[in-house]
Amino acid sequence: MNDDARYMAPLHLAARLILENGGETYRVEETVTRMGHAFGFSEVEAFAVPSGIFISYRKGDGNIETAVKRVRKGATDLTRVDAVNAISRQMEAEKLSCEEVMARLEEVQNRRAKLTKRQLMLALGLSAAGWAVMFGGTLWDSGVAFVVATLAQGVAFLLDRARMRSFVATLVGCFLSTILPMFFHLFTGLLVTDACIAACLMPMLPGLAMTNAVQDTLRGDMVSGIASATSAALTAAMVAGGALVGTTVFRMLTGGVL
Repeated sequence: MNDDARYMAPLHLAARLILENGGETYRVEETVTRMGHAFGFSEVEAFAVPSGIFISYRKGDGNIETAVKRVRKGATDLTRVDAVNAISRQMEAEKLSCEEVMARLEEVQNRRAKLTKRQLMLALGLSAAGWAVMFGGTLWDSGVAFVVATLAQGVAFLLDRARMRSFVATLVGCFLSTILPMFFHLFTGLLVTDACIAACLMPMLPGLAMTNAVQDTLRGDMVSGIASATSAALTAAMVAGGALVGTTVFRMLTGGVL
């Protein structure tokens, strides 16, 4: 194998880390191109879509090295995206070998997330509690929203561990976020139900996907923009579907009493 072919591994790893952790496709392309030039290649091409990356560069013997990598979305961790960008900028400032770059990227890949799943559940619960207050709810709404959102996210993590698709986890989480506040209100007479339910659903909304869709579309990358927008629309449909199912089941069980 030509020695120039070994440079494909760090380029693909950098691209995959950015895509898996919530980075935009244009950032993937810019980072790969910057790294390829830092390695000394004059012709570097990168084409990224939300589910994959295509990379090619011209080797020293004049032949073109091309490879395709399938990427599956992981948990959003923008600190890893920032770390990969920092490595690419350092490559431009310093002369780093392929082995050094690969070692640093593997360190980014293997390092533990800054927030554990338990901490992330609590953070989402606090977010829902704040939304309840913003929507005009009482302290009861804030407390119930915290508990329900934390529980719903815990269930979503369990479904992810069972290799259930994220859309299923969203559907189930929104079902719980709707039906549990309704039953609490039924048994206690407390809560501004609409405010509490809306607060519980807010952490489920696809804000990052929608933002990436708008950015990609405005930059003229229609393929990635449409793909991200479709993902965001499907997630929003799961949010609405989970809330609808929760409301329907509650009415069936209680005879329409709310």
